[in-house]
Amino acid sequence: MNTTEYTTKEMKDFLANMKGKYDLARVVDPTECRILTMNDNGQFSLGERCYGIWQSGQRCVNCSSAIACKTGCHREKNERFQDQIYHIESKPVKLILADGETYDVAIELVSIRKEEEVTGHVNERALEDISDSAIRYLADYDTLTSTLKEESFYEKTRAMLNHEADEEWMMITADILQFRLFNNLFGVEKGNAVLVGLADQLREITIKNLGICGRLRGDKFALLLRKKDFHEEPLIKAAHFMNTHFSSGVYTLCVHFGVYEITDKAIPVPLMCDRANMALRTIHSNLNATIAHFEDMIIRQGLIEQEILSSFEKSLEDGRFVIYLQSINNPNGKPLSAEALARWINEDGSVIPPDSFIPTLEKASFIHKLDKFVWEQAVRKLASWDNDLTLSVNISPKDFYCLDVYDVISSLCRQYNVPCERLRLEITESAMIENPSKVYPVIEKLQNAGFLIEIDDFGTGQSSLGLLKDLKADVLKIDRAFLRETENTRRSQIILQSVISMAKDLGMQIIVEGVETSKQLNSLISMGCECFQGFYFSRPLPIPEFEEKYLAVR
Repeated sequence: MNTTEYTTKEMKDFLANMKGKYDLARVVDPTECRILTMNDNGQFSLGERCYGIWQSGQRCVNCSSAIACKTGCHREKNERFQDQIYHIESKPVKLILADGETYDVAIELVSIRKEEEVTGHVNERALEDISDSAIRYLADYDTLTSTLKEESFYEKTRAMLNHEADEEWMMITADILQFRLFNNLFGVEKGNAVLVGLADQLREITIKNLGICGRLRGDKFALLLRKKDFHEEPLIKAAHFMNTHFSSGVYTLCVHFGVYEITDKAIPVPLMCDRANMALRTIHSNLNATIAHFEDMIIRQGLIEQEILSSFEKSLEDGRFVIYLQSINNPNGKPLSAEALARWINEDGSVIPPDSFIPTLEKASFIHKLDKFVWEQAVRKLASWDNDLTLSVNISPKDFYCLDVYDVISSLCRQYNVPCERLRLEITESAMIENPSKVYPVIEKLQNAGFLIEIDDFGTGQSSLGLLKDLKADVLKIDRAFLRETENTRRSQIILQSVISMAKDLGMQIIVEGVETSKQLNSLISMGCECFQGFYFSRPLPIPEFEEKYLAVR
């Protein structure tokens, strides 16, 4: 949201107009908690404490002006002092100073009424005759969202579970999909507005049902509700509200909820939240899902993940990880390149599917160890071949945080005397858009060294077109999702044709993934595609089988 800018003269004129409509119109600095006085020459000074209006000696609870300045959104609240209600409307603005600099402040428009004149609900967070309760409130509540802080949520949840021991309870956690990306795209001010908006939705649910709402950390919230008061519909409505109000052409805001029915009240409250979060994570990447319930199978999955993590490094040392190669072919089936893919071999010789361990390694930030292994195996294999075949390797988003990607990859090529152009680097959309300021310079450095950069899984992310605009990648790998049979097959074909034409105009090579039938192949050829990857040509093969199938005839 764009915050309105005023010169000091414009501000004085605005306040003069408002004084006929409100009992008090003023400008405050909510950080300093002081009223501003201004002259027409752009000069200002900090005056008396703004909370002095209700004869308080300390900061206000849940300051609406502070929240307005943090979020860039209009906020309202009530303050009660003795027998009067002060209704405050806070509007964030930027004051243009004499030197041209801007100053974040808030306009406060205050209406004062006798308490008996006020009808309807008065904000329960209002002050009641300024007292030590304000200090306790600030200790317990998050000042941005007005929900309980993490430790206070745990404490009050435990107290309520003990006090109403015969009740049955539900723990719900909420999370915003790729909230870090939202902050990167739109800024912290807009991100704060999202957090406040979600908190308002959740708090409304708990107020109606006498539950508890807290902000655990970042964009993570938790709710405690009686089982008899729990319904999915209010959560779905809250998620829909957030999606409608904060999504844009480049970002779809998606809120997920995890639900745990508290069957054991003796376990720690944080563990109750963890179980709700375990349910939430089962749908975390699904834009079409909203709510997931905790079940015993999730615990079993958690145990499986622990087993994967505990045995991963020893398996890596023992040589139980290998690379398979899947060919990338021209329309006639000739291999143009291949993708190196990790496989975990059991002690009995069976192959563990990558979908069983890759997500777990990514979540635990172990994936960089596996990726580094795959990179070296691919470069070693390239060094052993007496041909011009290239190999592609994957770079995971977390590799950029755990490794010096450029140094590791370029050093491997130097070590094995492999030209950089023979190693192609596949980077997913999510890696590029999650933290562009960290990723883009590395990609540019790799390109300058001669590596070809491939955008992998194009079409599954949330900022595809913006990515093509900002990143000069060499190869576009179009995701298999475009080839699935759906009710909108014709629309998918139109979009696919447009993407292919656009990529060609940008000078990019195109590879379509997931080609499985001759019908798909012929359709793609008619659209101008020349490179294909999928089971129609070959499944991922162990290196000896790949070499026998493709290299023996080259």
